[in-house]
Parts: sequence; C-alpha cells; structure tokens
Amino acid sequence: MKNKISQTIRCMALAGCLSVGIVRAEENDRLQTLEKQMAAANAEIAALKGENQDLSGFEEAKSKFTLGGYGEIHAKFEENGPSELDVHRLVLYFGYEFSDWIKLNTELEIEHAFVSSGNSVSSYIALEQIYVDFLFNDSVNARVGFVLAPVGIINEDHEPTLFLGVERPQVDVRIIPTTWTLGGAGIYGSPLSWLSYKAYVVGGLDGSNFTAESGPRGGRIRERPGLNDPAISGRIDLFPFEEQDIRFGLSGYYGGTDNSNQGGRSGAKNNFGLGSADFEYYGSRVRVRGVIAYSKNSNPTALGAPGENVGAASLGWYLEGGVSVMPKSWKKGRLSKSDIIPFVRYEEYDTQYKVAAGTVKDEANDRTDITLGVNFPLTEAFVLKADYQLKYNEAASNPNNVFNLGMGWIFN
Repeated sequence: MKNKISQTIRCMALAGCLSVGIVRAEENDRLQTLEKQMAAANAEIAALKGENQDLSGFEEAKSKFTLGGYGEIHAKFEENGPSELDVHRLVLYFGYEFSDWIKLNTELEIEHAFVSSGNSVSSYIALEQIYVDFLFNDSVNARVGFVLAPVGIINEDHEPTLFLGVERPQVDVRIIPTTWTLGGAGIYGSPLSWLSYKAYVVGGLDGSNFTAESGPRGGRIRERPGLNDPAISGRIDLFPFEEQDIRFGLSGYYGGTDNSNQGGRSGAKNNFGLGSADFEYYGSRVRVRGVIAYSKNSNPTALGAPGENVGAASLGWYLEGGVSVMPKSWKKGRLSKSDIIPFVRYEEYDTQYKVAAGTVKDEANDRTDITLGVNFPLTEAFVLKADYQLKYNEAASNPNNVFNLGMGWIFN
C-alpha cells in the first residue's frame, strides 16, 4: 500500500512539474508575442511621428506662401465708338516669406483675355510687380525689384474693389500712366503714426513712345527697361487726425527719357517731371477723394514719332464723392456685408496744356469727363458697378456718351 501511495505522489509531482513547465512555456510564448506586438506598435508610432513631422514641415512651408489676385470684366456701350465686352484684366498674386524680414511679392497680369502679336488691342501677359522687401523696423525698410510708382492714388491701389466706377479715372490714365511699374530700389516706412514715406531710385521712361493724346503712357517699359537715364520717385502721406479716416499725400517723379527696351537708348533727350497732390476721406457713410497732377517735358520736340507734337506740359485733376445709402435693415443674410454707393466724379485733363513754341495745340486733347454711377459691393471682395459718362473735349460741340457695366473681385 505504501509503495502505491509513493508512486501516486511521484506521479502527481511529475504531473505538477510538467504543468508548471507547460505554463511557463506558454507564458514565454505570450511574452515573446507581446514583445513583438509592442515592437511593431513602437515602429508604427515612430512612423506616425515621422509622418507628422513631414506634415508639420509641409504646413510650415505652405504657411510661407501667399496666393491672391483680382480681376475685372467690363461691358461698354459708346455713342461715338465701339461697344464691347472686355475681360479687362486678370491678375494673380504670389508671395513667399523667406524669413520674418525677407519677403517676395509678385503679380502676373493678363489683359483683354487674349494675346497675339497681330492683335490691335494692347493685350499682354506681364509681370506687373516683382520685388523683395527687407523689413527692418517701422521707420526704415528696403524694397528692390519692379515696383509700382508711388504717384497719385490709383497706381498703387488699383484693385477694382478700391475705387468707384467701372473704369479708372482718366487723370490716372493720361496724366499719371497707371498702371506704372518701375524697376529699381528704395526705402519706405512710417516713422511716426501720422507720417509715411516712400523713396525709390528707378529706371526712366522711353520718350520716343510719348504721344500728344496720352502723354507719357506709351513710355512705360515692361521688358528689360534701360538704365541709361535713371529717375527718382517718391511720396509722403500725412494722417493729421487719428480719430478720422483722412489722408493727404504728395508724390512725384523726375528723370530722363533716353531709355528703351532691352537696355537701349531711344534718342529722346528730355527730362520728364511729374508732381501730384491727393487726399482721401472715408467717414461712416461718406467717401471723398481728389487728385491733381502736373507734368512737364524739358524738350518736347525730341519726344514721340515725327510730327507727334507731345505736350510741353500736362495738367489734370478730379474730385469724386460717394455715399453709402443701403439701409441697415437690408443687410441681412446674403446681403449682410453688402452696400450701395452712388457717386459722382468730375475730372479735367489736358495732355497738351502747354505746347512747344511754334506748334499748334489740338483742342481735342483738352477733355472733361462727368461720371455718374453706383457701386454695389456684394461683399468686401466682390463688387458690381454701373456708370454713365459724359465725355467732352474742346474740339467737339457735343459730348460722347458712354454707358459702362462691370464687376470686379479680389481674393487672398
């Protein structure tokens, strides 16, 4: 009996040992499995961290880019001229921030929707601006590249949501040749809360393309402008009342005209000077702005094509005012950011205000425009426009009547 009991105990002990061994083996297998699973999970976590780092790098790079633009579509119905639909311009803006103090700004413009060497319309694709800003402080910053001439109001702030009327004022076309791009370098800043300035050294104009009707407009050089006859340009803006939205500005340009495309000379030995004064007032409902500009050529007989009779001096001015009349009760839902702004603009401009001795002035170049219209901004970034213009000149007894419709937009 004792032997049987001993054998039974030994068998039970052996079975227990075997069970413990099996359990330990299973635990080892589970631990190895868990270790593999943890290693795989850690690998996945590391991969996800890497992807997140890549995404954060992408997001950081994307945040340095800026995309924007603006455009205008116009319909014109002219009594004594063509009636047409025109995709006047489409501009795309690209910017890049190399650092918090070095920034690139560019604008690529397409005019009149179609570009062809045989097209009679002045269509083109061009870089309207491309410059780099070096930001030091509020008082002094540097700018290098192709910049907008800081003359008048419209040339620098010409987006369609920023001015009243379908077309830009003719003073800002015939006297100040908007849009006017200059290649060069300069400084700008706002050293005081009520004062800002810009001062550039730039390439000059091509006097061989000046005309009696449009003054210096044809003298703008878009491709590789010459630096043979450089110029200076600048402006000062004053903000005398901090509590009111009123600004006064003085701006100017002075330089030679013996320049042409691709760095050559045009042979137009002349100094061209342009001075302008302007102001703007924006109240809660009323907006008023005005510009006066005067230009002078030292040697007008050297300018333009033979027999062109470019003016020795040009003078232009305009005054316009608009009133927001949309009731607050209408500003609901889709019209919550809308407005209705009827306006009137009166302008006079004469590109032959003075002519060279021994030449005869063309009275058709002494012009007066009266514009009555309305701006209907549906949002701050999209506007519908309509206006009626009475266009007079001293050589005609009756005005040329023009009805314009338009829409414009800006995005960034």
